[in-house]
Amino acid sequence: MDQRKSGAGSKRQDPADGSFPKPPAAGWLPAQRRELILNALLRESVVRVPYLARIMGTTEITVRRDLNNLARAGLVRRVRGGALAVKSLDSQGQSFESFTISSSNNSDPALAGIPESSGRTKVASKRKTRRKGNPHQASSGGSTDGKTSDGMSSMTMDKASSQDREAVVRRSRIGVALPEPSFIWPSVNDAIRRMAAEQFGLEVVAKETSYETFPEVDILEDLATDPQMLGLIVAPSIEPDVAPETWQWLTECQLPVTILERHPPQWLPGFFDSVHTDHPAGVRRGLQHFRQHGHHRVGLALGRTPTAGDIELGWQLMMREGNGLEQTFLLKDKQPYAAEDVEQIVQTILDTHTTAVLVHPDYLSIALVPALEKRGCRIPDDLSMITIDGYTKRLTVLRSSAQDLASAALRLQVRRIQDPDQRIEHVYIEPALIDRGSVADMADK
Repeated sequence: MDQRKSGAGSKRQDPADGSFPKPPAAGWLPAQRRELILNALLRESVVRVPYLARIMGTTEITVRRDLNNLARAGLVRRVRGGALAVKSLDSQGQSFESFTISSSNNSDPALAGIPESSGRTKVASKRKTRRKGNPHQASSGGSTDGKTSDGMSSMTMDKASSQDREAVVRRSRIGVALPEPSFIWPSVNDAIRRMAAEQFGLEVVAKETSYETFPEVDILEDLATDPQMLGLIVAPSIEPDVAPETWQWLTECQLPVTILERHPPQWLPGFFDSVHTDHPAGVRRGLQHFRQHGHHRVGLALGRTPTAGDIELGWQLMMREGNGLEQTFLLKDKQPYAAEDVEQIVQTILDTHTTAVLVHPDYLSIALVPALEKRGCRIPDDLSMITIDGYTKRLTVLRSSAQDLASAALRLQVRRIQDPDQRIEHVYIEPALIDRGSVADMADK
């Protein structure tokens, strides 16, 4: 819990001061929680998330969601860890207009509807509520008795929604949160930025995340609380100390979310549009390339990455049919910077008389090549190699186009902005094989 003072003259917040009523047994309704937050801001100029969660008997994630909704409505000013009171809304305006967007630059009618580059299109500060738990369920979230899943009547929800729509904001941005500059991500980011501007007049606000244990929720909240934000394109972390909170936040996010190259936890109660490299198809293409050059004894060396599971799946499917190929080894979770892991792969290649190997990620292949050469195993004279998602100029690679990934992600984002209730869509892009001569013809040996 953050124990820092909120500013000069601020009082210590204490849930035992009697200023808040005791939560009902069933918990507060969303509209009631938001009213309590606004009441708190009448007494204090700042409120913090842990305090609000404690006094309302709810989770910090729920409080963040409430604060984000209030911020989008212009009723509070969101700051890291809490919210500030907004003294006056007179300058913010004005009448509510429904979300209607048009673009004369769009040749694809399915993509029409993003604001013109002038950024003057007005949109609702809170889009229509939808339930992600079932992609085929109607967005009203209601049952036949007019109650929502949390017990809130449709009349109460309509009242809360009308309050959220009192303040109108102009939206002309999408947020992009991708890992630190490495591999394909900078190219994807640049392509999204360029296409968003050229085709739809949208600005891209990009934030870097990390492959390490680094909290992402604050980064995503910074994007989501921007009053001009239309939606988010995200590649969440796979780190176990970070990922659960990130996925939970995304599930509760009120903006359209498009996922890049990641799979959500199987039991997550939410569904997202997503774009993936079709790694099973890529493995098939790579193994066919080996076989066309006369290779039969093949191995797979994998590191621990977000896409390693898809690659292994493709490998297992191909090995199940065999068709002239023999698996000599499958080594997983190997680290390119661990000398013992690299040495194990090298020794296994030599011991099994493997003639061709698929390697992922790129860093692992970079470590393997000199280690193999030290043992007298040269590429491609003694061993053929294809790297997956690779950028090593010396090796034949399988990888998706950054342009294709960016274009698909932007298309899904635009369609979700246009229609929050459409069916969930997953796009799989088959990687191309870029032949750089690291697969030798066995007939020449």
